[in-house]
Amino acid sequence: MHTDSPAHLPLRCAVWAGAILTAPLLLLAGGPAYDRLFRHLHRDGAPGSVSKEDGWVHPAHWIVTNPLIQTLTRPTRPRR
Repeated sequence: MHTDSPAHLPLRCAVWAGAILTAPLLLLAGGPAYDRLFRHLHRDGAPGSVSKEDGWVHPAHWIVTNPLIQTLTRPTRPRR
């Protein structure tokens, strides 16, 4: 998704709505899924979630950086 795209606001709203709707599931089993998505975005050789040079943002960036999702998945994430 390009950074100059007008789809950022609807995507952010959809992530918030999805987090609210799936809150019980995220509380029970969201930690491993969150960690898997985070590792997938930050693996070796991956383009990353944000490319400022190309003006590109991966849609999963909004999921990983959402504070509600981070809070809801914290109880089931392994401690480091």
